[in-house]
Amino acid sequence: IVLLAGVVLALWGIAKTLLTKAKWNKGIWAVGTGAVLVVLSLFWVLGYNDTAFYPSLLDVNSSLTIRNSSSSQFTLQVMSVVSLLVPFVLAYIAYVWRAMDSQKITEKEIRD
Repeated sequence: IVLLAGVVLALWGIAKTLLTKAKWNKGIWAVGTGAVLVVLSLFWVLGYNDTAFYPSLLDVNSSLTIRNSSSSQFTLQVMSVVSLLVPFVLAYIAYVWRAMDSQKITEKEIRD
């Protein structure tokens, strides 16, 4: 029911925006709500009863489900630390880039 409601909302928003002669620009709300409902219903279907969202043809037990494809606690902790270091890496790149651009390359450096 949620999937059907999402699809109907999205199609209604697109059709009303394209087919209305008067300027009607509120279709984004219907399309956005419909998209959220469709994605939520797909997540619910995939998570229900370990449904395989990427089935294996060779071995049924090797199919990907939400449970066996999600990250472990250790992986999430490592990704958190790495994500905290990204701004420092970007700042270092910007600093070095600016330092390298401050001096022009001479003909002697090009020849060597």
